[in-house]
Amino acid sequence: MKLLVLCIKVFMGRLIDVSLSTLVTVYVVKGQRIKATVIGFIDVFIWFLIVKEALNTDIQSIWIAVSYAGGYASGTFIGSMLSQLFNKGTVSVQIITKDIENNVTKAIKNSGYSASIIECKGIYNEEKNYMIYAQIDNKKLKTFKNLITQIDNSAFITITESKEMLNGYLGK
Repeated sequence: MKLLVLCIKVFMGRLIDVSLSTLVTVYVVKGQRIKATVIGFIDVFIWFLIVKEALNTDIQSIWIAVSYAGGYASGTFIGSMLSQLFNKGTVSVQIITKDIENNVTKAIKNSGYSASIIECKGIYNEEKNYMIYAQIDNKKLKTFKNLITQIDNSAFITITESKEMLNGYLGK
């Protein structure tokens, strides 16, 4: 019974501390140092208490290590889900399409998104392409990608997280 309680404590402690650690990384990348600092303090405090308890026990069992590793893995998963939930922001989406009739751009406009379009050529051929550049709210990215791929499933799409955006129009 003592082993089971210890394993549950270790697992839950690691789950919470690694989830928080993931959020710390997200907030550091986003430039939100105060949030990262506060959450980081709580994260390491929990980690210290869990490691101290796991190492200072008279119980010797592989299940303690399994609980520690399982909590870490679960915390990574939960932390990534939390980062998507709390991560308000925008992403930059670049689309290169051969859609000569501009069906992609019409769909973007008709759906209320904003974008800029540049005519371009590939480095290995002289075919006319269009590069579409858009800033999309993180929460709407999946819908936006589906919109593009339904019209042109061969469109080349790159997505990068935006740290900051000044001026401009997101649409919708």
